[in-house]
Amino acid sequence: MIEIEKIPDKVAEKILSLISEGKLKTGDTLPSERKLAEMFKVSRASIREALKYLEIAGFIKSSQGRRTVIKNTTEETIKNPLEVLLIKDDSKIIELTKVRVFLESYGARDAAINRTDEDVKKLEKIIEDMEYYFNNNVLNFKTDFDFHTTIATATKNIIYIHIIETVHNLISSSLKFYREVFFTSKESQEQLLQQHKAIFLSIKNKNPDEAEKNMRYHLEYVIDEYNRVKKDKI
Repeated sequence: MIEIEKIPDKVAEKILSLISEGKLKTGDTLPSERKLAEMFKVSRASIREALKYLEIAGFIKSSQGRRTVIKNTTEETIKNPLEVLLIKDDSKIIELTKVRVFLESYGARDAAINRTDEDVKKLEKIIEDMEYYFNNNVLNFKTDFDFHTTIATATKNIIYIHIIETVHNLISSSLKFYREVFFTSKESQEQLLQQHKAIFLSIKNKNPDEAEKNMRYHLEYVIDEYNRVKKDKI
């Protein structure tokens, strides 16, 4: 039973703890006010006040269907200005990819240390999907997106997960651009597939040094290939 005094604050703290612990993730829907009231053994008025505080603070948002979902805590501060830059100048995509080299090399290392069997199963399924699309000559960027965000989840670092989700949401269109413009040959597609496999195996085998090295190699390959093709077009 939550203490009577400052009940809404206590409820908000409890929900924030669930977010911090990763039990509530970006996009998850909160239970109804009635269920939350039953869960925390408080009045619905206290729940409403707690949710109002969390929405003002930027942790949740309410939709038209009266659903309340968990927001990406870095999205509003990072997404908007960078989106404008990416739209106006595609060379900024490479600058963002250089940032990814630093972030995701660390992420792959941490994923190799902290990954669970469930994470391995998810990554394995994504690799199988990548192989299927490769063998059937289908260009698919979503598997690439899913691969990198699943690795982020495997780190178990909540702050890192939120940042990577924001970065990848920013460049989801650029991943499609890479796949459809720069990596259209069978040879380049095979290169990407083999690089993803190498990253996956190093994470599966809990080898952080190899995971970091393979991720760095993969992203630097993307940058080098982009620069090569751009130079050929000049």
